[in-house]
Amino acid sequence: METVLQAAVILGSQQAIPADICGEVDAVCLSHAKLLLGGEYEVLIQETLGSIDLLKDFDVHGPVGLYTHINAQIAAYCGNHPNSALFFAVALLQSFIQSNFTGPAPACSAYELLHCTEEQRPIIHEQCIALLSVLGQPAYELCDDAIFLVLSLVILEIISGQSSLLDKQLDDIPVMEISETETSALVACAHWWRARALLVQLSLLPEVSGPHPIVASSIFNSIGLVLAITKELPDHLKSDMENQLGISFYLENIKCSLATNTEHLCLPSLIKVQKLTGLQFVLTGAKAKRTKYQQEARSGLIILANSSPMALGLSEDSPSAEPESFALESDHLLDRPVFQSIGDEPLDQQIVKRQKFDPPSGLDDEKLLPVALRQEDIPLELRQLDPNQQPALADCDNIQLLLRLQVIRQTTPAKNPIVEQELHAIVGRVLYQAGLKNWTIFSRALWERSVIETTGAKTIERGLLQMQSLVEEMGLKITTRLLPKENGEIQVKNTERMRYIHQLPFVPRWALDMKLAEIYMSLGILKSAVEIYERLSMVCEAALCHAAVGDEKTAEEILLKRIQKYPNDARALSILGDIRQDPDLWEKSWKIGKYVNAKNSLAKYSYNPPASSGQDKDYVSCLRHLNESLSLYPLSFETWYFYGCVGLECGKMDLAAEAFTRCVSLDSTHSLSWSNLSAAFMEQGKLKEAHSCLSKATSSDSPSNWRIWDNYLLVSLKLNKWDDVLLSCRRLVELRKDKVGDFSIDLPVVEKLVELLVSSDFPLDSSKRLTHFQSSCMEFICETLPGVVTSNSTCWKLVAKVELWRRRPWASLDCFEKEYRAMSHNPDLEFSEKVWNDTVDACDDLVSAYESLGEMEGKHGPGSLVCKDWKYKARSAIKALMSRGKSNWEDSEGWDRLVELRSNL
Repeated sequence: METVLQAAVILGSQQAIPADICGEVDAVCLSHAKLLLGGEYEVLIQETLGSIDLLKDFDVHGPVGLYTHINAQIAAYCGNHPNSALFFAVALLQSFIQSNFTGPAPACSAYELLHCTEEQRPIIHEQCIALLSVLGQPAYELCDDAIFLVLSLVILEIISGQSSLLDKQLDDIPVMEISETETSALVACAHWWRARALLVQLSLLPEVSGPHPIVASSIFNSIGLVLAITKELPDHLKSDMENQLGISFYLENIKCSLATNTEHLCLPSLIKVQKLTGLQFVLTGAKAKRTKYQQEARSGLIILANSSPMALGLSEDSPSAEPESFALESDHLLDRPVFQSIGDEPLDQQIVKRQKFDPPSGLDDEKLLPVALRQEDIPLELRQLDPNQQPALADCDNIQLLLRLQVIRQTTPAKNPIVEQELHAIVGRVLYQAGLKNWTIFSRALWERSVIETTGAKTIERGLLQMQSLVEEMGLKITTRLLPKENGEIQVKNTERMRYIHQLPFVPRWALDMKLAEIYMSLGILKSAVEIYERLSMVCEAALCHAAVGDEKTAEEILLKRIQKYPNDARALSILGDIRQDPDLWEKSWKIGKYVNAKNSLAKYSYNPPASSGQDKDYVSCLRHLNESLSLYPLSFETWYFYGCVGLECGKMDLAAEAFTRCVSLDSTHSLSWSNLSAAFMEQGKLKEAHSCLSKATSSDSPSNWRIWDNYLLVSLKLNKWDDVLLSCRRLVELRKDKVGDFSIDLPVVEKLVELLVSSDFPLDSSKRLTHFQSSCMEFICETLPGVVTSNSTCWKLVAKVELWRRRPWASLDCFEKEYRAMSHNPDLEFSEKVWNDTVDACDDLVSAYESLGEMEGKHGPGSLVCKDWKYKARSAIKALMSRGKSNWEDSEGWDRLVELRSNL
């Protein structure tokens, strides 16, 4: 029965503990679970510390000594009281999060609860920061209660039986394997909380690195985690609890991918959680007024969304207070758009009108934002919503929308106007819904709106004010309030602030200030940005600020002071190396802390050494550095891509194939990775694999890259895949016709396609139908090419050949006429003998066409001819060409041919 309590604590829901089991569970575990769910973390910690004297006989022996001491002190308690130990670890983690992420500030610090002396506190804190640092990157030094996070990680490692990531023995870290049948519910819960704790630890680092992302991702990539917990639940609770745990699991899987820079892996989990909750939503267009003086509504984007009754039932009671939402206070803009009703427009006045293509009908639920281009594509239930007063969504559905917003932001170009409108629509749906909202979700939505608004001149003031308000409302490390505190302001309980903290991306208090500094930098307010970084003790970021505006001397001075004080700060050494382009500093950074960016910088230096170095490009060193970097952080897409490109360039195809295989596993939509992988396979003689990769590349994120289509054409030719040859040939013409005209047509390929097309007879019997290849090829040759070709006589002949195969001799003759007309209007005709001879050839073709096609049955059926006066037209063509060439080419071979043609007629 204790599994019910563990599951409820994971969900953070008081409702998940049914009243009928309270008499069947251990009283201590029940008490601890209620303390956790009530936000009384300090009480639980104090109770547990009464049984464990963690710092008894502790002497200062460095970070490893602290870890060894804690591990020894806590191991026996974990073995004797595993459930209580897990609740203790959770209380420590939640308390750390409250102190640094959500507020309000706890009454007692960690060192007061642990009864540390004044002399011990700075020493233990410094050692905890060293334990939480990863690969040369120090954890944020000004975080509070770091020892709580260390203790929590140690306990969770012991309960889950996994190798520690704190003792710096980072070689051969095993990937988690969670079995539905063999893993106990307690161990599965410990895995889940450990993954959460690792994501908290990663949020303390400037950059994601080390084995921590791999361990966290491996936990959240195994659905066996949920099944291992639910298998020990009572039957009457199993189904409902499995659904709730599944929703939380997939939301946290998405959060983990965002935190570890593998955001391209989020879509499958987003689709699964949407199906679990039953969320209906769509991005569509609606007319809206945005300004106070606007008379006519203009089209804009809106999210229509509705939650299922089941999902609404999972939401907790609404909180008693919400973060303050600042009004825009603009003389021009409305505070929020005012939309017209959806579905009132006549069909001929909808946003989608006279498209050059046929937009797909219906909704594609396999996208980050399903788009309805037509009103009839919007589900009826959503179409009936009032766009200005949409119903409240379930908390899990609001979180889904905010996670989709984050994925879009991390996978699209910054400051793209269309993307900004999409983000506005998502935030608007979360903020402007009826009823009270959850504090955590509402404050995060306000933050996201502020980030968007700080990019606009008319909204930046509200955005910055809102950001400052949210920072101050956390109540953490605020020495001077810029915004006055309202009388009677309700203090939001920590349980409401913590309710969904593990489902939304972590934003610690210093990250909020960092974002403000980034905005000041984007506005050119360097002094304010640097002041924020200095106040936060973020020396490296302050140095990067100066370097970004060209003040590299000041940046070096700042970094040198940091290195003098902290000689083992590998990140500071590496950044100084980047500024100076000094390989010795990068080598030192790697030797001290295994900082992976130092190896990446060394690789780039070896690949493209500056002229002043006197060195040549060194592929061997470059690959060695990249290999060592990837051995410690194999989730870096950019490093794998560079690794693969270098492998291609120096002819190491096995290495390149492995690198680009890793790239497409991290981002399956990156077309250049697929294309480069195909190039490696081609060099290895694996044509089928290369063709498959190019097929993925053409359907990925860059369908307009003509080089990819050109490679696809070549590989398809080698494999005799004529449908794909046709597709790529047609796409190349579409992509390049506006720039290079006739040269976009690959004539040898078109000739082969025509040869295949006319190798069988055109079906005259209505019972016989053209194959897909025949109809597509015929359309390409007879409809697409005539709109592109101008003077290319060979191409006109190919079109004429296909038209004749179609039993359309009049159209075939028309092609010969167009060919001759284009050639005869060439201004070089009177000066270039080659042009003169080519034009004579075209005239010969036209006369032959008149002779062979002129008396055939015309397009009007029996009794009609293709060209009744074909002899007259043939003589006229010859006469006109002789008239143009008489002065310059009367004695030429071409002139004699024209005379012969005329005499034969």
